[in-house]
Amino acid sequence: SLSPNNQTKPVYCTPNPVPNIPENNQVSLIDYRCAKIAAFTVEGRQLICLPQAFELFLKHLVGGLHTVYTKLKRLEIVPVVCNVEQVRILRGLGAIQPGVNRCKLIAPKEFDFYSR
Repeated sequence: SLSPNNQTKPVYCTPNPVPNIPENNQVSLIDYRCAKIAAFTVEGRQLICLPQAFELFLKHLVGGLHTVYTKLKRLEIVPVVCNVEQVRILRGLGAIQPGVNRCKLIAPKEFDFYSR
């Protein structure tokens, strides 16, 4: 889009969700920082549920999940957007709240880097 002085400004776009194929929708509970956390393996990468990690490890330290997303963007860490089936699975496990219909995944080492 163009700003008032006709300069092109970057447009933030959300990446597409993970493809909704059976191998991406196999959830496991992994031991991470002495807690059980929901994880999916997507394209060979183990990814944890970012809202669940926030609730367990950051909620008492930062204002909210939006603050986390803003800092991740600044660090050029792009979380992976869950597909509809992954969201349904995470809700069923209690990893995310019943009314939540979106979720993002992040590699444990990226979460570690963020929370340093």
